[in-house]
Amino acid sequence: MRGRLPLVLSLVALAVAVTGFTGLGEAARNALPRASFANNAHRVDGIHASRRPRAGYLYPLGRNRKFPAAVIGTGPAGPPGVSALEIVTLATAADSSTPKSATASCPAGKKVVAGGARVTGTGAAEVAVSETYPISATQWAALAREINAVGSTWMLTTYALCAIVR
Repeated sequence: MRGRLPLVLSLVALAVAVTGFTGLGEAARNALPRASFANNAHRVDGIHASRRPRAGYLYPLGRNRKFPAAVIGTGPAGPPGVSALEIVTLATAADSSTPKSATASCPAGKKVVAGGARVTGTGAAEVAVSETYPISATQWAALAREINAVGSTWMLTTYALCAIVR
């Protein structure tokens, strides 16, 4: 009898597997609700999905993970925000006087959008730019002075990035 018990259990398990149900398994299946994914897999929050673009339906992304241009569309181009960029510079004399200041001004119709300053010359290593700032909507100023009086020549150049801003 001991040799037959594993064989009998194996045959019962095979019969259950082939028929696909048992009383206990059937009861468990009926007790659990159907997965809600299976009931609403074709919609999100009540909005139905579509394989082609249609008004009121969800449309999947393309292989590039973006919507096709036919779905998004393009609107008219807006006016340029910044155009006609121009760098205006103003340099001081190349001598050993300190401090030095320079103000770069934009041409008529343009506004300053950025600016800066640079020190050049043989004494430039002993000079510091202490201030650089816009003094109006159309001008950029800079101030530099020697850290140690060396008597070498140096020059301050102020830069203003000017543009038409709309």
